[in-house]
Amino acid sequence: MTEKKFTSRDLLRQLHPTPDLAYEFNNEEVLEAAKFFLRYVGYTLDEKGRRKNEPVFYGKRSEGEVTYEIMGLVRHSMKEVADGVAQLVKMKGELGEKLEYVIALPPVQERHLIDYMTADDYKLYKDLRENGFAVWICNPQEKSVWCPQGTLKDKRFSEYYKVRFGGDLMGMLANMPYRGGKRDDRRRRMEGLMEG
Repeated sequence: MTEKKFTSRDLLRQLHPTPDLAYEFNNEEVLEAAKFFLRYVGYTLDEKGRRKNEPVFYGKRSEGEVTYEIMGLVRHSMKEVADGVAQLVKMKGELGEKLEYVIALPPVQERHLIDYMTADDYKLYKDLRENGFAVWICNPQEKSVWCPQGTLKDKRFSEYYKVRFGGDLMGMLANMPYRGGKRDDRRRRMEGLMEG
C-alpha cells in the first residue's frame, strides 16, 4: 500500500479559522481589569475625560517630584484599534503630551494581533509607534495585563506586566529566526520602520 504525500493543501483543509478573541470578555470587564491593574501598580483613578458610554480610564501616580498620568480606552478587538488610535490622537491634541495613552483589549489571538499590526505595510504599527501609544492585553479572569506594543515612561509598569519583553512585539518578531531570505527582508523592513 502506498501512502499519499501529505501536502500543505491537506494541512490547510485541517485547519479551522481561529476567532479574533482568545476569551470572550465585554468592554466593561476589560475596563475593570485595566482599572484593577492601574490600582495594583499604584495609580489613583479618576473619571477625568470620561465620556458617556465610552469606556475610558485615567490614573495618576506620583514618585518624588515626578507625576505620571495615563489615559486609555477599551476596544473589543483588533478590528477596532484603528478607531481607538484616531480617538487617542484627538484626546492627545486636547490633553497634551504629558499624559500617556493606552488602548486596552481583551486577550486576542496572537495571529490576529500580528496580522492587524502588519496589514497595509505596517500601518497600525506605525500609527501606534509614531504617536507613542501603548496596547494592553487585559485578561479579567486572570487579572493580568501584558503590553505587546509601546513603552510607557513610568518604568514601574514593566515590573507588573504578565509578559515582559519591552513592549515591541513587532521588533521582537523581526529578530526571530526565519527560513530562507525572508529573515533579512523582514529585518530590513523593521529597521526601516525603527528609523522612520
